[in-house]
Amino acid sequence: MLIGAVIGGLYFWGVDPLAKLGITAPMMSKEPAAPPPPPPPVYVDFGLLIVPVIQDREVKKQAEMIVRLEVDPKNKEIVAKNLPRLQNAYLAEMITYLGATVREGQPLDVPAIRRRLTISAEKTLGGIYVKDVVIENPNLK
Repeated sequence: MLIGAVIGGLYFWGVDPLAKLGITAPMMSKEPAAPPPPPPPVYVDFGLLIVPVIQDREVKKQAEMIVRLEVDPKNKEIVAKNLPRLQNAYLAEMITYLGATVREGQPLDVPAIRRRLTISAEKTLGGIYVKDVVIENPNLK
């Protein structure tokens, strides 16, 4: 116990007793190691989503978009197996949403569509299996 107190006291006063004896401790890096880069995102290709825009009980327009689902690598197979369920849920969600929100001369609200499709996937699959929905080439004809 006395030896520990002496060594601790010397460290307190700025003297390294181990260095005096020729024993060096491994260097401790003051900078934390850089975290590894995140893995690239993994996607499940949903394909082309064609949605009729129904207003006043008739088809007024048609919305088309290419949809890709960003998932964790461990969830890729689960999402791929449930694509038919997601297709049905997405079509029902978009028919309701686009019928109520599409106006003449205005483009599709892609951020709102992404949010709605992500929430719809969560409800359909019963958990957070889809991290994000990527919409490419949104078109309203």
